Amino acid sequence: MKLYSAPGTCATAIHIALEWIGEAHEVEHVGLKTMKSPDYLKLNPAGVVPTFIDSDQTLVEAAAILLYLTDKYPGAGLGPAVGAPDRQELYRWLTFLTATLHPYFWPHFMPMRFTTDPHGHDAVKTASRILVDKALTVIDQHLEGREWLVGDTRTVADALLYPLASWAYAFEKSTAAYANIDRVIRKLASDPAVIAMHEAQGSSPKVERLAA
Repeated sequence: MKLYSAPGTCATAIHIALEWIGEAHEVEHVGLKTMKSPDYLKLNPAGVVPTFIDSDQTLVEAAAILLYLTDKYPGAGLGPAVGAPDRQELYRWLTFLTATLHPYFWPHFMPMRFTTDPHGHDAVKTASRILVDKALTVIDQHLEGREWLVGDTRTVADALLYPLASWAYAFEKSTAAYANIDRVIRKLASDPAVIAMHEAQGSSPKVERLAA
């Protein structure tokens, strides 16, 4: 198994899941130049990460890869099995994270893509943070009285929440303001699999930078 990733991106979630599985795997961190190269575009025509290769299969899109790993390695406890009562909740939160929360960040990081007004970038970034706040509030309210997003144990949904929610620690309204999300992120930051991921990336948890 091989994962093409980039530090701090949503591909981090697949890296965490692979560490939870514990099977042999390779992670290659790639930059924008590599992502737009002809060889990489043959694997992932969108020119982004993650891209995941398992034998003769090539998979793209974070949620699809996470569901694939959940089903291939049922013993790793990555999420409820097909037909289990909480399975639809896994679908719900993977979809919410990838289709709602993740896109809300793009105007903040790439405001030039969302306006033709060269002087309008600050307004676009402000609108982005309003939307991120809306999505994080939904997640935080769901986590009230819960340990994890789905069921009673950590799942790939929490692995995906980890990098996405971490991005907002740098916002004026930090992830730390959402007590339930912050609790989950801090708990994951001490997970051996997440620690191993950070060591491989040469990065550190955003919560540690906040504390410093």
